[in-house]
Amino acid sequence: MKKKALVLALALTLFSVFSASAYTAAIGGEFSLKVGSGLPNSALLSFRLPKFPAVFGLGVSVGNGNSSFVLLADWWLAQGNLVSFVNYYVGPGLFVGISDSAVLGIRVPVGLNAFPIKPLELFIEFAPAITLLDKAAINIPEWGLQAGFGFRFWF
Repeated sequence: MKKKALVLALALTLFSVFSASAYTAAIGGEFSLKVGSGLPNSALLSFRLPKFPAVFGLGVSVGNGNSSFVLLADWWLAQGNLVSFVNYYVGPGLFVGISDSAVLGIRVPVGLNAFPIKPLELFIEFAPAITLLDKAAINIPEWGLQAGFGFRFWF
């Protein structure tokens, strides 16, 4: 009897955890910049796939007369509610830029997101970043601060 009660309790717990997170996928837009560079220099498609823990950004960066392909992948290791419909998130991430040369680095996004209406998420984030590989640069690692803002629709 104890075994059945334990299995039932575990099943109910798992059901409540997974049903509480009804939104498993998202798609939206993000604009980002390297702090100190002025106007946003990247436009990205921001998305999250079902059953993947990372939030991705895929897009194009324009600056210094050239453009590059940009990929971001962030894992929200910690997230929670601040007040009402405003939440926070923080966790490790990666960024890749590909043009004439390749750039690879790590970042730690710290962000606020809000759900003013239920599938719409608005967000802003700042991410200390370290460039680990840059074939065009001499100073490796290079420290920087990235920022972004945007929206996602969850479904």
